[in-house]
Amino acid sequence: MGKASAAIERAEGALRLSPFDPLNYLAYNALAIAYFHLKQYEQSRNAARRSIQSNSKFGMSYAFLAAALVRLGCEDEAKAEAKLAVLHDPHFSIRRFSIAAGFEPSVFTPFADAWRTAGIPF
Repeated sequence: MGKASAAIERAEGALRLSPFDPLNYLAYNALAIAYFHLKQYEQSRNAARRSIQSNSKFGMSYAFLAAALVRLGCEDEAKAEAKLAVLHDPHFSIRRFSIAAGFEPSVFTPFADAWRTAGIPF
């Protein structure tokens, strides 16, 4: 929705309230998205990595990591993470995510651009 500060506050609150929740990977993904939107790419990368540590089977976490890595100039590593995103979700594409997630265009477009660079199918 483009309200990154509120998303960060809520995700961090959820992690504080329930630090061992098996769904914490979703809060880390929210942090990865919000930090990416704020162009805080190192924090986005770190949150995406924590998401993967929490649930290594959720492909979107690899996609969020790939986007942050592209912006950090680590394109080879981003491409490897993009491959893992597609491996975990063979139907994942930029277009399908756009339709399913319904992100605000100002939030989605930078992800789409980074994902194209990382090699995620359109």
